[in-house]
Amino acid sequence: MRLFSNAVVRTFAPRAASNTPASNTSDPSTSNSDTSAESVDLTRPAPDAILVDGETIVAVGTRAELLDIAAAQSSTTVALASAGGVGATTVIPGLEIDEVDCSGQVILPGFVDGHIHSIMYADSLTDLDLSQTKSLAEAVAAIRDRADSLPVGTWVVGSGWDLNKWEDPSYPDRALLDAEVPDHPVAMWSLDLHTLWVNAHALEIAGIDETTPDPAGGGFVRDDDGTLTGLVREDATDLVARFIPEPSREEQVERLATTQELFLSQGLTGIHDFDGISATLGWNDLHEAGRQDMRVTLYLRSPEVPWAIETGWHTGDGDDWLQCGGLKLFSDGALGSHTSHMSSPFPETDGETENFGIAQMTEDELFDQAHIATEAGISVAIHAIGDQANHHVLAVYERLRDITRAAEEKFDRPMRHRVEHAQFIQPSDVVRFAELGVLASMQPRHCISDLHLLHLIDESAQLAAYAWPDLLDAGANVVFGSDGPVEPANPFAAIYAAMTRANISGDVSTTFQPHRRLSAVEAIRLHTQGPAFAAGLDGRRGYLAPGMDADFIVVDTDPCAAEGLDTETLTTEAAAEMSDPNASPTPTDGLLGYASEEALFAHAEAIRDTRVALTVVGGEIKYRA
Repeated sequence: MRLFSNAVVRTFAPRAASNTPASNTSDPSTSNSDTSAESVDLTRPAPDAILVDGETIVAVGTRAELLDIAAAQSSTTVALASAGGVGATTVIPGLEIDEVDCSGQVILPGFVDGHIHSIMYADSLTDLDLSQTKSLAEAVAAIRDRADSLPVGTWVVGSGWDLNKWEDPSYPDRALLDAEVPDHPVAMWSLDLHTLWVNAHALEIAGIDETTPDPAGGGFVRDDDGTLTGLVREDATDLVARFIPEPSREEQVERLATTQELFLSQGLTGIHDFDGISATLGWNDLHEAGRQDMRVTLYLRSPEVPWAIETGWHTGDGDDWLQCGGLKLFSDGALGSHTSHMSSPFPETDGETENFGIAQMTEDELFDQAHIATEAGISVAIHAIGDQANHHVLAVYERLRDITRAAEEKFDRPMRHRVEHAQFIQPSDVVRFAELGVLASMQPRHCISDLHLLHLIDESAQLAAYAWPDLLDAGANVVFGSDGPVEPANPFAAIYAAMTRANISGDVSTTFQPHRRLSAVEAIRLHTQGPAFAAGLDGRRGYLAPGMDADFIVVDTDPCAAEGLDTETLTTEAAAEMSDPNASPTPTDGLLGYASEEALFAHAEAIRDTRVALTVVGGEIKYRA
């Protein structure tokens, strides 16, 4: 056994599962998964220790109580020798127990990123990063510098450019690339990964010219004369990307291992991975090599469905470390690329007129593919950012209801369909998420990264934008993640975003719709219990209680108590909000019960800057600062 002690344990357990240490034989399969009843009660002393046996939590309570439990299961008892320093371990021979000293820091349930791209993230750590460039010229200069370091003819690959942040927010084209980097094929992904900026050399290798037709769900941008500009959008990017050399399988595994270490250092004990077969191969290789240190739920891409059906892939299959997830489909594009499918047109840009975005698949096409997958026991997750895309996807799921029920009975498991992103929703569609039992998989960082883009949205449409509390109030299930590498994976920065809806630097004046803020307690729940529910693991993961998987983190900031304050210095409403998350998460003044914006931001910024000391997965320390 292993005892993690000298800590402040925030269990986030539903009241029905918040047992005393003596109740250590509870059956997690019968625990109440109604996360609306979670308890974070600051009026009582928090537990200070967790007892783990193998990969499972035995009990949560005081150190003395848990030592008694351990002693009851051992023939001998002995005094514990002293241990010093965070993470220091002492062996208690008579009890056959290791004690890990958490040095008075805070234990939280392990965070799970509900939507991330591990292979793309791994590649982004080595490819050229254009996210900090402030102009087209600066971006081209960075590309030229990278090209100069590579052999002639080598692909120059990168990502992160965002014309909306450039001094002159005009679309780039291939002219400067052709002039400055003629001897290398160049492929630069936009920040949202929905547009590819390439030069003539790359187009030539891909066999694309002015006569190449636009594929369904994508397009090649042309000027008034019909000449290719070098911008490739949505599904058309596949026609270029398939020519970009991939790292060897061995190199990709090493990149993935490095990325895994980064995720663990940020408090992630698991991810829902949307990189399809490439991620499946990578994680399988790590798993077989004994190097997988976090839990992964894998999602398929559309071309992989025949293979998945043939090999018997069913959502929920797998083991405790690698789980089969669902199928990812695309309804539209992204806001920054002006390709999210909207009910109102984007403002005219560079001659664009009546641009409502791109419907990558029609409603009938989405239904047909979702139907095939669901009948085969594969749940569906559909990317939808624009309000019209969300409207169509909800219609698909409504048509799929009887098929879903039949699949659940046939395969004896829940089929929890999802909408990925759900950034803009027509007001009448908010309640439909709850009525249809569709999960909203959302990314708080998108809200604050998109602050400079929100002028593109027609205010008269009165859309529910990044409307996490609206969906929760309607009774829908919400899952938080990052969409990394589009956004950084750090979940503490995402909690800050959910609490403030202001830019990452803490500028109060940038706040967008403060009435839609969420408390830290609620944001953490959506990073822990939300992904567990989405994966059908709500009886095993997402909070800390006897019988649950021993996945948790030790951090230096208590997100359940305001930095430098105690509950007496908060307003009555704030104390109620912290001690009873059943209270409304979004008071109309947007202060979440804090006495002022300054108090709210002080707490949110402290959470944003949280440092992880230990990450424990399956009862083992997988990361130590």
